[in-house]
Amino acid sequence: MARLPRRALSPVPAVPAAGTDGATGTAGDPWKRWTGALVLAWLGLWVAQFAPLQVLLPQLTARLDTGSDWLGVVRDFGVVAGAGGLVAALALPLVGRALDRTPSGATHRGWYVASVALCALGLVVLGVQSTLLGAAVAWSLTLLGLCAAGTVLTVAVTRRVPPGQRGTVSTGVAAANALGIVLGTALAASAGQDARTGGLLLAGAVVAACVPYAVARPPRPLAPALALAVDPGTAQPALEGSGRGSSRPLLAGFGVRGLLVLGNALGTTLLLFFFTYRLRLADAEEFLVQVVLVYVVATVLTAAVCGPLSDRWRARRRFLVASVVLQAGAALALALVPDRTTVLVAGVVLGIGWGSFMAVDQAVVATVAARTERPAAAVALLGIAASLPQNLGPLAAALIVTGTGGFAPLFVVAAAVVGAAGLLVAALPRERVTDR
Repeated sequence: MARLPRRALSPVPAVPAAGTDGATGTAGDPWKRWTGALVLAWLGLWVAQFAPLQVLLPQLTARLDTGSDWLGVVRDFGVVAGAGGLVAALALPLVGRALDRTPSGATHRGWYVASVALCALGLVVLGVQSTLLGAAVAWSLTLLGLCAAGTVLTVAVTRRVPPGQRGTVSTGVAAANALGIVLGTALAASAGQDARTGGLLLAGAVVAACVPYAVARPPRPLAPALALAVDPGTAQPALEGSGRGSSRPLLAGFGVRGLLVLGNALGTTLLLFFFTYRLRLADAEEFLVQVVLVYVVATVLTAAVCGPLSDRWRARRRFLVASVVLQAGAALALALVPDRTTVLVAGVVLGIGWGSFMAVDQAVVATVAARTERPAAAVALLGIAASLPQNLGPLAAALIVTGTGGFAPLFVVAAAVVGAAGLLVAALPRERVTDR
C-alpha cells in the first residue's frame, strides 16, 4: 500500500450525515441493521468459543481419560484446548495477509461464510470424537474458523466504523461476549452427556447467529485518514508498516490484549475445581452458575456504560487501566480470602473489570490496526493475542496448580499477568477528539 500523503492527514471532513444514504449513514436503519448483524455474529462466535471450553471439552476429556485423577483430566483438557490455539495462531497471519490483498471496499463475504462453515463443521465433528487426538483436531478446525470469521468482523470495524462510534460497537460485542457464555453453556449443558447432540446444537446456534451478517448491506469504507484518528502528539499517524510509528502501538496492543485475556483465563478457567477441591462446596456446579450470572450481569451493565462514554471522551486507555486494577484486585482477593462470599464479590468486581476492557476492545484494535500498512494482518495478529491465551490458559492454570499444590498461587499469577498489561497501556495511541 502506498504511503498516505501528508495532506491527507490534516483535519478530515465530517462523516456523512446519518440517514442521508443507507450505505454511509451511522444512525439510519441500514446502519443499525448492519451493526446489529455484526453483534449477532459475534454472539455466535462467542458461543462457539466458550461452550466447548466450559462443557464439551471437559466432558470429552473426562470420558476419554478414565485412568487419570482430576489433575490429569485438567492437564489433558488444557493440551487439547492449547492445540487449537496454536493452530489458529499459525494460520491467522496467513488469513490477514490474504485479506490485505483485497480492495479496501471488499466485504470479504466469501471469507466470512467459509470461516463460519468451518467453525460449525468443527463443532459437529467435535461432538462425535472418541480419542483425545480427534478432539484436538476437531477443536483446531473450530477455532480456526472462529478466529478467521472474527478477523473479518474486526477488519470491517476498522474499515467501516467511524472512530466516534467504535466504543458503541464494542459495547455490543461485549454484551455478545457475556451472553455467549450463558447461551453456549446452557445449550451444551442441555444435551447432558450427549456430546453429539451438544455439538449439533452449538453448530446450529452459530450458523443461525452468523447468517444475518452475511446478507447485511455494509456501510461504505472510511477514508484512510478518518480511520486513523490518532492524536498527533502521541505518535506520527502515518502508514508505516515497518517503522516505529506503527510497530510500537501494535506490539503494545498485542501485549495489552494478550495479557488481559490470559489473566482472565487463568483466574476463571478452574473455578469449578476451585469450588470442589479447595472450598469443598457440595453445590459446586450450582454455585458456579450463580457466579457466572453475577459476572455476566456486571460485564454487560459496565460495558453498556463505558462504551458510549469512551466514544464521548475518546479516552480508551483509562478504561483499560480501570480494567487492570479491578481484575487484579479480584484475583488477589480470591488468593487471600478464599471463601464463598469473597467469590461472589470477586465475581462482580471481575465482571466490572472485564466489561471495562470489552467496552473499548474493538475500538482499540481498530485504532491500532488502522495505523499499520497491512490492517487486516494487524487484526489477525491481535486476534492471536485473544485466542491463544484463552486456549492456553487452561493448560497454564493446570500446570500452576499441580506444580504448587494449591489455587492461591494461580490467582496471584493471574493478578501479576493482568498487572503487566497495565504497564503497556501508555504505549497505545490516543485518538483525536475532533474526529467523530
